[in-house]
Amino acid sequence: MTRLGVLTCLGAALLWLNPASAYQQGGHYIKAERGLPSDYDPGPPINSEWARLFAETPNYRGIGEEVLGKDGQEKFRWIFGPMWYRGRLGQNEVKAFVVGQEGAQDENVTNRAFTGSTGTKTQKFLNFLGVKHSYLFLNTFVYTINGQLDHEDAKFKWMEQDVESPIVDYRHRLFDYMVEQNPETLSFVMGVGTGGKASVATWVNARGGRCFASNNLANCDTSGMKEYFKNKYTRDGKKVSVNLKNDILVIGVPHPGGASPRNGGLAALQNIIKGFTTAARKVGQFMKDNPKWMADIDEGLGSTRDELMQALLEGEYKYGNAPVPFRDFAFGTNWRMGQSGTSSNRQTQKAIQVFSRAGKYNADGHKVSYPKSERPSDVDSGFVKKGTKVVGLKGMAPGDVPYESPKADFMSFDPGPCGFGKKAPIYSCDLSEALQKNWPDFYALSGLSVQPMNHPSFGHGPIYRGRLNQARVLILADQYSHDGFFSGRALSGTVGQKLQAWLKASGVASDYAILRNLPVDTLGMEQDQVASIALHGDVMKKRIHIIKAILAASEKNGRPTQAVVTLGPVAEQVVQALMAEGMPLEKLVKKWVKLSSPESRSFAKSWDASSTDLAKLIKSKKEGTYKGELMTIAREDLPSHSRWWMGSSGTRAERGDIVSGSDDPYKNYYKVTAPYWSTKLQPESLEGVSFKGQDMVTYLSKKLEDISPSGRDGNRYAQLDDAHQYYRVWEDDKDLNVHEFYQIPADGLSAADVMQMMQLERLDQAR
Repeated sequence: MTRLGVLTCLGAALLWLNPASAYQQGGHYIKAERGLPSDYDPGPPINSEWARLFAETPNYRGIGEEVLGKDGQEKFRWIFGPMWYRGRLGQNEVKAFVVGQEGAQDENVTNRAFTGSTGTKTQKFLNFLGVKHSYLFLNTFVYTINGQLDHEDAKFKWMEQDVESPIVDYRHRLFDYMVEQNPETLSFVMGVGTGGKASVATWVNARGGRCFASNNLANCDTSGMKEYFKNKYTRDGKKVSVNLKNDILVIGVPHPGGASPRNGGLAALQNIIKGFTTAARKVGQFMKDNPKWMADIDEGLGSTRDELMQALLEGEYKYGNAPVPFRDFAFGTNWRMGQSGTSSNRQTQKAIQVFSRAGKYNADGHKVSYPKSERPSDVDSGFVKKGTKVVGLKGMAPGDVPYESPKADFMSFDPGPCGFGKKAPIYSCDLSEALQKNWPDFYALSGLSVQPMNHPSFGHGPIYRGRLNQARVLILADQYSHDGFFSGRALSGTVGQKLQAWLKASGVASDYAILRNLPVDTLGMEQDQVASIALHGDVMKKRIHIIKAILAASEKNGRPTQAVVTLGPVAEQVVQALMAEGMPLEKLVKKWVKLSSPESRSFAKSWDASSTDLAKLIKSKKEGTYKGELMTIAREDLPSHSRWWMGSSGTRAERGDIVSGSDDPYKNYYKVTAPYWSTKLQPESLEGVSFKGQDMVTYLSKKLEDISPSGRDGNRYAQLDDAHQYYRVWEDDKDLNVHEFYQIPADGLSAADVMQMMQLERLDQAR
């Protein structure tokens, strides 16, 4: 039987086994709980403060060096930038607020927190609690860290959990705004792992409550938080009154990653299941004691509130993974991310490799080769230099760094096909469905034996770039790199950066939409093979639907399409086929600009002539001569939280081949590498930066003079702060596997009182 036949039979068998699955590629089915690829997260809403808050991320690198010293490895992994959140950013969309320290390579690929192994395990627990989508994840640190949380370094713990730390101050601003945005819906807060639980305790204690991080946050009183947010809360120096509707429950769970063989094996797994089950029963009991609490459970749960409550009170949590919904990712994210556990691994600090369902972590057992011809090298896309050293990119504002998204122009990003919602985020619409819903199965096209290069588990993704509802110029293009696999947008590598400069020279401004011929990987296939897929009747039918949607949206928006541009030989064939199919392109094809191959030596001269032609056709003002240069992709073309170096410096992505260890016919490994110049940048200086009205360096120096613990009682410590407002609490108990630092309000307590309270907490946990 042929490979196609095997896949078809396998697909039929899988559909029979999994009738809830609604969509598939090559026998790879999407679980119904993920939604559809047309669902996505648009990023920070235009009517909120989230984008500004994210842009105000403090200088983690500079603070880390000032606090911990400049010797050795930096504590924060900075090259791939931060990941701020996952989940809902709209008003009154959050019931469950989750805090942890889950940031690794999967999170760097997706620019979202909790998307790897811990993320999918926590997702399953939230589903178990009846929360399918109304949640928000935030981290202790917005950057990933090298190694683990350092329990023995007092300076690190101060930076991580002291309310006087600039990083804690920033974290609390994020947490506070979450409350401000969700006064009607917020129901419970969950700390995941040691860092997450300590961060919850520190925040609750700083906001009118009293909470101990020990014993999975078993002793947390949040009643004072209602008073705090109603009468004492300020944002940016201005009082804001927030009326919390619900009583806030606090729960804590162990870090799910603790169940791995290297972290304790079966005994650790049993402890984790116990911790999660206890937390679930705490939620169930709170539901029972408060009939109006969590009255409206999420859609798609398949049970009533009473049935859910009973399951939580009586059932035992089953440890495992649940896929992260598509609506938690930027549009165009490959399907592997958040599918089931970890899907990527680091290759040094400078590169990340994503593997398919048939691939392996670190390519274990596979010998993978990346062709030298695809190896990324830094290409000038508008470098800013000091002497001969590249220090940034044209377009970056003062304060911007290449490993974060824009700080000054923080709303400069593409929210996706549906645009910015006026009142609430839009997670799906006609345009997103046109682009990503109901593509035919590319691995089972009737009459074809040829198939895409990528493994089916990667799904389909990067199909467009630009503004679909103001496409004065519609560009149909072949695939030229794998950068879209990581950026989520078509043509963002070297050729896309050439096209960006050409569009500027043509005077097009931002009124363009780029549509890639196919949303799957066909790079390296013979032209006739690619054309056979692109021109297949089922594929053409879908493309016609997409183009009609773009034309209609642009017409409705007052930016009717005036010209068609093709880039690549297959794109030219597609336009001819569209004409044959009766597409209403006659007038546009009269204004058809065919760009020559961008890989030919003489392309610049040809492209400049085409630039002149396009400017005349759409009556724009040509801006100079196009000489073959590159230009960093416009930030408004890329999803929110795209780091500045993404879409710059030439092609950054490559595809690996399995040389030995597997006979799988598809491409199972893709890798993205940061530009070399960006990896050599020193931390931004803290000079001239102020914090709480003081010079930052001076402030940190004073605060770090005496943070060693006092009031020692065995493995427990308590230290009253200078203002006598709170106690810094250290706990280090190896027998109970407890290593925590957090803060509790002083409230007239003595150090001895605090010690006794901590001792009682531990005795309770030991039982």
